[in-house]
Amino acid sequence: MKKIVIVGLLTLGLSMPSFIHTAKAAPENPSGHHQAPVEDQAFIKKMAESLGIKTDGKDGEALKKEIHEALIKKEAKNLGIKTDGKDMKQIAAEVHEKRLQAEAKKLGISTEGKDPSTLMKELYEAKIMQKAKELNIKTDGKTLEQLSKEVREQLILSEAKKLNIKTDGKDLRALANEVREMQITNAAKKLGLDTKDKTPKDLLKEMMINYPDEVKKLKLLPFHEGPMMGHHKRGKEAIEN
Repeated sequence: MKKIVIVGLLTLGLSMPSFIHTAKAAPENPSGHHQAPVEDQAFIKKMAESLGIKTDGKDGEALKKEIHEALIKKEAKNLGIKTDGKDMKQIAAEVHEKRLQAEAKKLGISTEGKDPSTLMKELYEAKIMQKAKELNIKTDGKTLEQLSKEVREQLILSEAKKLNIKTDGKDLRALANEVREMQITNAAKKLGLDTKDKTPKDLLKEMMINYPDEVKKLKLLPFHEGPMMGHHKRGKEAIEN
């Protein structure tokens, strides 16, 4: 349930720590341990340099760890969270909690006496109901899981329609991926980037390095399998994978 809730919140556009949003184009590494391809190592190095991290004598794994930590600290600073004397796990937890509290406040959800797990569950439910209403989805007699599936499907179809993407004969995962790629390409064009002969992944990497604040604003459509399933530790995992 925890994975469903977290990824569900991301799917529904819940504001989460910025290191989540700035790590969506990270190098893929299915095995989790094998050395990244040369082009991905170059990206990791550029990403590190853009954050003021010294790269001399450091391998990809060391740089990914420092990138992850730098992004968390940057977000903590933006949120006014003091980091002195705290380890990364504690800082990340505080960033996460503060973001949840801010989002709860927007939705009129009381945060008093609630831990992050409880808040996350309530936010998930509130967001599902809110989106269902916006999309004219009937909620009577349906479980949250049923509603989340319908909401996700309608969000994908709605975004595809806005982007003039044909939906006939395409499964939702393929369609969501196509929507996401077009969202990235369109954003790159708006920023004046040269998109010729570049994949959406290449463009997102370029934006992450040169326009990190713009990347945070992108509401990219997740394309996980299942109603709302997928990996939820997006900050570190995105950089690692």
